[in-house]
Amino acid sequence: MAKIITENFKVETTKEIFSTFSSQNSTIAANFLTGLNTYVTNTEGVTLTTQQKSEIQDIVEGQLETNIPVASYYIVGSSIDKANNILNTQVEKRDFQRRIIFGNKVTDQSIRYMFHKNAWLTGTIYDDFDDTQDISTLNNVVTVANSEGDYEVFKCLENNNGSASTSTPSFTGVDPNSYEQIFTGDGYVWKYLFTVAAADDIVFGTNDSLPLPYPSYGNTDVIASAKEDISQIIIENTQINLFQNYRFGPANNTTDSSTVSFQSIVQSTTSATVADITVRATPKPGFSLYTGNDAYKNMYLLQTNSSGAMTVYDILSSSTPNSPYLDIVLKINSSDGNSPNLFKDDSDTFQIVPKISVTRSTATGTPCVAYGIIDQDGTLKRVAFKNKGSEYKFATATLALPPAIAVNYTTTQAALLRCVISPTGGHGSDMISELAMSRLAVITNFSGEDVAIPDSNSYTKVGLIKNPTFTDSTFPTQFDNRTTIVISGDHTATALAGYYVQQTVALDTSNNETITARIHESVFSGGNTTIYLVDYYGDFKNTFQTGIINIKANLNTTTASTLTINNASTDVTYGKYSPYSGQVLHFVDFDPIQRQAARKEKIKFIFDF
Repeated sequence: MAKIITENFKVETTKEIFSTFSSQNSTIAANFLTGLNTYVTNTEGVTLTTQQKSEIQDIVEGQLETNIPVASYYIVGSSIDKANNILNTQVEKRDFQRRIIFGNKVTDQSIRYMFHKNAWLTGTIYDDFDDTQDISTLNNVVTVANSEGDYEVFKCLENNNGSASTSTPSFTGVDPNSYEQIFTGDGYVWKYLFTVAAADDIVFGTNDSLPLPYPSYGNTDVIASAKEDISQIIIENTQINLFQNYRFGPANNTTDSSTVSFQSIVQSTTSATVADITVRATPKPGFSLYTGNDAYKNMYLLQTNSSGAMTVYDILSSSTPNSPYLDIVLKINSSDGNSPNLFKDDSDTFQIVPKISVTRSTATGTPCVAYGIIDQDGTLKRVAFKNKGSEYKFATATLALPPAIAVNYTTTQAALLRCVISPTGGHGSDMISELAMSRLAVITNFSGEDVAIPDSNSYTKVGLIKNPTFTDSTFPTQFDNRTTIVISGDHTATALAGYYVQQTVALDTSNNETITARIHESVFSGGNTTIYLVDYYGDFKNTFQTGIINIKANLNTTTASTLTINNASTDVTYGKYSPYSGQVLHFVDFDPIQRQAARKEKIKFIFDF
């Protein structure tokens, strides 16, 4: 039994995790309310009151929250002591939670999809997009840093028959409103996807990864213009020199081998789309062209103006009357229903090219219009497009044969073509799926400028916790989890950072408990010393009590200084993080980071699924 877990499974798993970081419940409720209000207005002729709207939205959000609860994530700093090793054990995870010092809530602005930063390199043979290949193995998406420090992202659609890429793709100079393919001098065809701003790279980027723009998840114009079209038509096999008698001019490149010059046009009197056009052809030196009647039937006449706009005409018949030159009279029909251009601009160019017949997509889809390009030897080299069509899921393509060629070859003998269909929705429509993004970056900044983040001492661990709870039932943006004891007078020389605080309290008439904590810092202000404590532990049934506390350099010594808590109910404040709450998803240990008021540490987690 053969089985495949597709890249979609990894992508969807990543999407599910990403979605838990940002709830859409309020947006869904608001959209429902808008629709309901419109319905009531149109059917009942009334408008909901402000109070009704508020009550309805609360009900909808409540139901959504019941069925799709909002998850909360926090990146936290923990422990002032570095461990030699950490293990994935219950003890280690609980110890990490017990020692939490501070933390920041993760918002949707703190998480990004990430993709591989594959810098374009000259001389590399990039894979063209091919729907018969495993996309997770294709090397066809590249990034190019522009002069602004942004990264432009491109997908290779055609690789010039497996040639090395030597021309840098660039979005500069391409019409930003069309988002058409980008043709480079090395014969490659690229699709511009989106741009990663330098500012986003600074925040989220790594040595090998870049963030997907958020919340657009790409380029909005590219997404809006994306179509399920024919990505390319591959020539899998063709007869050599098949079109050797259809080479015009010097035929030293792909353009000259099909270019003719316009002479005149006569509009049909019976059809607005039909006309007789006379063009003049010059054969390649030493060779001759077909001159018989209908020699160019079943081919295309292309008209291209100075701006690159192209019109395609079907050649219904042809003749070659006697002339000092090789003049060809073509009866043409406009395939798009437009009248042939009777007023040709002198800058317009004309080509006679092989016609590629492509099957329709759907009744509403735009048909693909493709044509062949022949090389200087008359061999079909590649398939180009006037229009790649839309709404394609499947298609076949065949080479239309002029009568002179059809005498010797069947369609399949002349050329075997294969249509490559774009991804669902079209290139650039769904960058998460197209780039098989299964990597997430989650970041936060610990800054001494933030009120809740201590600017003293150190921390040696950071971690990601899901759904912690807080004693005041809130979900703060930031929190300082240190316990504080306020004692009259200046005791900063006694309560030194790193020292231990102990107090023995009575559990009942026959049992005592010793509560222990670690001094993080002590500050004298306004006649009082505030002692900030971390690593608090006990059974959490009892708290510091009014009375004496012992200050020790280490727990093994019996020597201690004493201080007095005058009123525990007013002088002792505990961190609002509920001890041991939440799921520890990830944590890491490192050398101590010294907190300073002017310092900011960026914590970045990269998760690859």
